[in-house]
Amino acid sequence: MKIKLLGILFLTVTVFSMLSSCRKVEEDIVDCLSESILTSLHAHVSGSNPKQVEFNVSHSGENQITSIVWSFGDGTTTTTTGTTATHLYNAAGTYEVKADVNINNGKCTVSPKKSVDIQ
Repeated sequence: MKIKLLGILFLTVTVFSMLSSCRKVEEDIVDCLSESILTSLHAHVSGSNPKQVEFNVSHSGENQITSIVWSFGDGTTTTTTGTTATHLYNAAGTYEVKADVNINNGKCTVSPKKSVDIQ
């Protein structure tokens, strides 16, 4: 009985460890007007300037993104009506980027986050 319980405990700890350590916070799901919407935040570092990053939000669902308020983690924010934003960082470091995605004129908001390393 002890061996069986230890095996179950080990399996539970292993699965929890795999789920919690490998998953980066870069997507979020919200229920908006009876529709589940998955929103993902992606970052692409420029090949010619490693401090310049293009961010992109993708989402699933029928509802439209009406605006995005971007927080770049360095005290800078901007608002766009499109799904992309480009930001130039002044210093190397790790920054947490957040995109407050407004759907259907603010009737729903989802806020995916992503950590970016700037060299």
